[in-house]
Amino acid sequence: MMKFLTALLMTSFFITACLNADDGPGPAEDESTGTETEGSTEETVAEEETAEQEPPEVKPIDITSDAFISNFFSGSYEYRTISVHSSYDYMVGILGEPTGSGSVVDGTYYHYDHIGFNFPQSVGESGDKGELKVDGIIIFPEDFTKQDAVEQFGWPSSDEVSDFRMFYDSDTSNGQYVMMNYNQQDQITEIILQYKDLSDTDFHDE
Repeated sequence: MMKFLTALLMTSFFITACLNADDGPGPAEDESTGTETEGSTEETVAEEETAEQEPPEVKPIDITSDAFISNFFSGSYEYRTISVHSSYDYMVGILGEPTGSGSVVDGTYYHYDHIGFNFPQSVGESGDKGELKVDGIIIFPEDFTKQDAVEQFGWPSSDEVSDFRMFYDSDTSNGQYVMMNYNQQDQITEIILQYKDLSDTDFHDE
């Protein structure tokens, strides 16, 4: 009987020791896994922050696509979240510093590879860049002619041949105006969406 009890007790101790040994590495493994997960999370956040800081590539705009035509000529066209009434600071925050500037209507436009945003005045003349708001959008098309615009899309509603400008206005009451400039070879050089009557601008009278 004593031998049986002794064997039973020894078996119990053996089982208990085995169970404790199995449970032992558990927390260490969990801790290690937790550290790896935390490290991975930090790396992911760092990568996301780095990606957010890099301005997106400005790609050519397909001005013959249905989406461009319908959006641009309804006055709701946006590019990279920059739209009319966006601030200069917001534009730079999204797209980075512009590659250059110029003047087409009133004020100054700041441009990237294929698109520019017009402001009522230049940054140098503005006291607060955060208050400087986009009032026009300018597209610089490639390989797009006056004939394409007229024959394929019927865009212009008037053509001032002596000034190399075509105007388009699908809705005379919405305060939005589109002007297309072209050169002597009938290549359209700019398509401009402006939220002011272009006939009242200095550019129109030049």
